[in-house]
Amino acid sequence: MPTISEMYPIPPEVKKLHVFLGDWSVEGIIKTGGSVMKLEGKWDFSKAAGGWGLKSANRFEVEGMGVYELDNLFGFDKETGKLHIYSITNMAETHDHIASWSDENTLKGEYDGLKDGKKFREDFTIKLVSPQEFTIDYVEKVNDQIDSTMNLRLKKQEG
Repeated sequence: MPTISEMYPIPPEVKKLHVFLGDWSVEGIIKTGGSVMKLEGKWDFSKAAGGWGLKSANRFEVEGMGVYELDNLFGFDKETGKLHIYSITNMAETHDHIASWSDENTLKGEYDGLKDGKKFREDFTIKLVSPQEFTIDYVEKVNDQIDSTMNLRLKKQEG
């Protein structure tokens, strides 16, 4: 009888995510309401479900706002061929982002929902610069108008 890992090998879409495994330092900016705030912190990735997904935890210090925390669970829906990134934050957000690789180094995702009863959309692009560095560009829109943007650079921590 075949083993579970033989019956359900990890798909390439998920194996590509494994480049994110480890601990990363984060620097970036958030623009919202006419303000530009610096942020810095850490983002740690580990395997989930035997490598079929990833889990991540981040903690940022946002200039003038305090600590922002986000936990993610990355998984793959083999029926649709799409990645899902389920996110929970300390800002009362819970989102299921749908994502896919647009090329070997670029993961693009989106979420459509509501924010304060208004149409809400998030779009992000994660770009692998090297095995030790990647960027995230993130845009939030409320009623089709840009509400905030976030630009992050992550660098892998040694050891």
